[in-house]
Amino acid sequence: MSDLTGMPAPKKQDMFEVVEIDENVAACFPRGTRVVEAWLHGASFWTRTAKVQVQFPDGSPHTYFLKVATGDVGKGMSEGEYEGIKALHQVVPEGVPRPEPTNLPDVQQFCALLAKLHRESIPLSPNGKFGFPTTTYEGTMWQDTTWCDTWEESFLRHFKAFVQQEREVHGPDDELDMLLPSFYQKVIPRLLRPLESHGRNVMPVLVHGDIWYGNIAMKADTGEPLMFDPSVFWGHNEYDLDNMKVPRYRMGRHWMREYHKHFPISAPEHDYEDRINLYEIRGCLCASTLYPDTTVFRKLAISEIRKLVEKFSDGYQGQ
Repeated sequence: MSDLTGMPAPKKQDMFEVVEIDENVAACFPRGTRVVEAWLHGASFWTRTAKVQVQFPDGSPHTYFLKVATGDVGKGMSEGEYEGIKALHQVVPEGVPRPEPTNLPDVQQFCALLAKLHRESIPLSPNGKFGFPTTTYEGTMWQDTTWCDTWEESFLRHFKAFVQQEREVHGPDDELDMLLPSFYQKVIPRLLRPLESHGRNVMPVLVHGDIWYGNIAMKADTGEPLMFDPSVFWGHNEYDLDNMKVPRYRMGRHWMREYHKHFPISAPEHDYEDRINLYEIRGCLCASTLYPDTTVFRKLAISEIRKLVEKFSDGYQGQ
């Protein structure tokens, strides 16, 4: 029912509905914080709002008010509200909740830094191959870093290792088992072999391996960008961009565009979007493995694998 202004009433929320806290939201809390419970709280026309009870590492309880908005407009709303609340809090801190900063570094500075890592590592490659001298990890997942002459072979080994570990957690899946042979034999060759065919080549660079909101920050004293918690190996530079397009990692395509001001898209350029989608699937497998209580990431991985298998059913045809 609307009020006398003609404005519809905000949608009423079920105050007993439990809210699942996204990993990216949890990353904003002090390290070691435990989420006790979260539930819908309040009402809003344009967003979802929740109350989050947490316990800090010292055992003390704390409460957060969480507001969630989606899309580019939602991002703008959130950034604008954060800056607005911050200004109000400076004047009347007793009457306004203290906003928590995301601590994301400046897009331009960070993307320039990432491109510098990739570009300046090229001449430092120990053997011109893809891989790494020791096994490295993404979270608790080991990466197959066997030295390979081609990026196609290196990525295939890397991907199969993630599939194996994901299967150990969630068990076999009929659809996944049906799709994987075509994925290995057609999709990966179709998207990666052209990078190193017809005079084209990919120079191995040091990749961070796990660029997302939780692994980048700013120096407190200078505001300069930092990256940490790496999953390093020598690979294709575009591998480090896959998470940027995924909404749950809170970055966005403008990060990719900014990066490519410093490091051009690999040829063939028309395969770029599909290459990024290919690389992003391993992130779904990683999340599926690291979060054993949900199958949402497995379903997402299968969906993306299916799309690429259907699109590239002819495999590599000398592109």
